[in-house]
Amino acid sequence: MITLDQKVTQDFTTHDPVTGSVQNADIIPTCEIFADDTDTPIMTPVVVNRVGFTGIYRITFVASTANGFAYGSNYNVDVVATVNGITARATILVFNLEKENTPKAVFNL
Repeated sequence: MITLDQKVTQDFTTHDPVTGSVQNADIIPTCEIFADDTDTPIMTPVVVNRVGFTGIYRITFVASTANGFAYGSNYNVDVVATVNGITARATILVFNLEKENTPKAVFNL
């Protein structure tokens, strides 16, 4: 569950399109976050290569109203990477921004 103002970190990997083995992208991949059925990204988080790992990348963002997020909306996090000259796009995370559970009072009788 992802809630408002939560910091979100998501990993993804890139692979050689011929062999399927994990491989670094030709250039750092890009990322876009889309809300519901809109075609314009609300955010483009920075993608970083995990230090010391081949083909493993990470994005981090804060799901805040300042960044365009709202309760009840659905989001797709898409990345684009080029490996060995072949470009591919993938959705790496799908979520609905939910309100945190409200604590219930506990009474001792």
